[in-house]
Formats: sequence, C-alpha cells, structure tokens
Amino acid sequence: MHSVGELDKHSIGALFESPEPVPPEGVARAAKIIAGGKLFRYSAHDPETSEVALLERDFAGFIGAKYALGLNSCSSAILLALRILGAKWGSKILVPAFTFTAVPSAIVNVGASPVVVETNADYRMDVDDLRRKIDGDTKLLLLSHMRGQISDLDAIRAICQEHGIAIVEDAAHGLGAIWDGKPVGSFGQVACFSFQSNKIVNAGEGGMLTTNDPRLMAVAIISSGAYERLCERHFWNAELSESFHHYRKLLPLYNMRMTEYQAAIVRAQIPNIAEKSKVFRANYNYLAGRLAASPRVQLPAEDPRELRAPDSIQFRLVGFNERQMVRVMQLVRDTGLPLSAIGADKDNARVPWNWNYIGAAQEFSETRRHLLGACDIRLPSTLLREHLDYLADAVLGAVRKVEDEAVGTSGAAG
Repeated sequence: MHSVGELDKHSIGALFESPEPVPPEGVARAAKIIAGGKLFRYSAHDPETSEVALLERDFAGFIGAKYALGLNSCSSAILLALRILGAKWGSKILVPAFTFTAVPSAIVNVGASPVVVETNADYRMDVDDLRRKIDGDTKLLLLSHMRGQISDLDAIRAICQEHGIAIVEDAAHGLGAIWDGKPVGSFGQVACFSFQSNKIVNAGEGGMLTTNDPRLMAVAIISSGAYERLCERHFWNAELSESFHHYRKLLPLYNMRMTEYQAAIVRAQIPNIAEKSKVFRANYNYLAGRLAASPRVQLPAEDPRELRAPDSIQFRLVGFNERQMVRVMQLVRDTGLPLSAIGADKDNARVPWNWNYIGAAQEFSETRRHLLGACDIRLPSTLLREHLDYLADAVLGAVRKVEDEAVGTSGAAG
C-alpha cells in the first residue's frame, strides 16, 4: 500500500473506490472451477460437492437462518422476495426514501406501487412517517439498511406486527452488522444480501435470499430457476420437499441462479466478515472523531442497540447555502477524493426525487431537508490511518476555506 504522498489525485480516488480484496483461496478455488468448466450450479448432483449449495449452508449458519438461496444479484433476491410474499399488480409496498434505485425498481418491476417513507436526520427510516403511510391495503415493507444505517428494528417490527405487514430486509449494506445481539438480516420474513464489488463481500455480482419459512424457500428455489427436479440438488429436508412437490409445476421460472465460481469467491470471504467489520468500525470511529472537530460537520447519532459494519461514512454540512455547499464539495474533489453529495447531486440514484419511474408525485420534504446537505464516501477496509487523515484534512480544510471566503466577502461588502 502506497502512502498518500506517493500518490497522484487519480490514484487517491481509486484508493477510496477500491473493492474489497478476494482471499487467495477464493481466487484459487474459482480458477479451478473455471478450468474444469462446471460453472452451472446444478452441474453437481450432490449438494456436498456444489459450491453454491455449500455457500448456502454456510451463509444460513452465519446469519442464523434456516434456509439460504444463492442468486445472481441482490436485485434478483429483492424481486424474488416480493414475489414469494405475494406482491402483485397494484400492491402497495413501503420503502425508505434513502436507498439505492434498484430497491424501488424491484417494486415497480413486480407491478406494485412504492409508498416512500421519509428519512430522518440520521439517514434511517422515520418511524412516525411509517405509521402515517400505512393503510388497510399495506401488506409489505421493503426495509433497506442503506449505507449500513440501521433503522429502529424494534419499533418497525412492532408496527408491522400490529398491522399484519411482512418485512423484507434489504441487507445489501447490512451484512456483518448486529442489532441488539442478532445479525442484521434476521428480523424480517425474508432478507436479501449483496456480493457486488462495493460490499463487504465482493464477488463482482451476486446475492443471497434467506428465510426461516420452508414454503417461502421452496417457492423461491423453484422460481429462481430450479426446473424439473433440480430442487433436490439443494440441501433438503422433509418440509422443503412437501412444498416443492406442491408448487413445482405451478410456478413460472426466472433465471436468477448463482454460478459455482461466484459461490467459491463468496464462500472464501464469509469467515472474514466479523474481523473486517471491526476494521470498518475502527476506521469509521477514527474519521468521525476527526470530522467532529468542526461544528459545520454533523454526523448521524449512534444507537446503543446497533453494532454496525460501516464501509462508508455520511455526514451533513450545516450552515452553508447551496453555493457554499457546492464550493466545499469541489474543493474536496480537487484533492482527488470521490466525495458524493447525496441530495445536491442531480443524478444521484439514492434519492427519491430522481426516481421518475415511481409514478404519482410524492412529497419528500423531510428527506430533502436532511439529504440536501449530506455527503457520502466509501471507506474500504484497505485504507490506512494516513488515508483517513488525508480525507479529514481535505474536508476540514475545505470547510475552513469556504468560511474564510464568506468572511472576506462580508468584509468587502462592509
């Protein structure tokens, strides 16, 4: 790893955008599978010799779920989760205002209507607005833990139980996080995880669906592309078998299967999640401590029930007008850092006013208020303390410069 002083601006940007490294054993196993040509997950008749089946068993054990299904992406997992929970044309599905566009896209792609719930000052779902958005037709909540910010799972589960609403956890950013002693992704009827390159586990693409319900898992396995009797090449039990024989000729199929080499890459990284989460927390806490030195930088409050795995940091710049906000961002980016303006960026895919496909206009006044001054940047586990200092110095220096410019302008006007 090079020191900051040895890197140009382009290389510094690449450092903060770098994906998580794949362990040598994952590379070797994937290469062996590719060389052998048996890439299809059902090439192995015995699940004990299938990388995907073994990954499903390992991952279910890690999360504490009864069942797991490897898929080609988290987006596929979300769409499939909505399908198996009964989403159909005209369904109303609750979704947070701060999430990636693939999440509401899955709702639209099953023919349902997203009902967007406001985001609070800590980038979490606004529980009061959740209550306001529920009506007699609401049966599903698609809950994203966006950027690893864990919403109040206790309150949300209580509200959903009261109203008979099923929860799909989009834990694409939540793998490795803990809420009140339990893994994030173990609180809904179904949970979905991502292995895309910018996540804690990197396979380029890939996803996982977990549940404790054998009927839901059997339907998911069939729907994902397990035609004829291929379901039996998963780790099987009597509960799954009963549902499989009931549904196997009744369901249309997608092609959402994970490949053997993807599974090999992912499987090698599962044992590293806990340790990598510690690295993320240490880096985040150090950087947050440095940024908190400026009253202009507002960081999200922490919840004592959560233990996050923060592979990114979000903060709000306060007391600046839009022009000054743009100026701060530009100064930071001039140092080579890929700092993102969440709400001020007119193309950012993580804010609801840029989801023009969701249909009827909805108001996002609270979300706009909280996200318009918000900043975001990834913190890969490979960063060193000096890289974090470089980021902190760049942000704090930009803030001071814009403050000085404002004083100079005021003095000149006087």
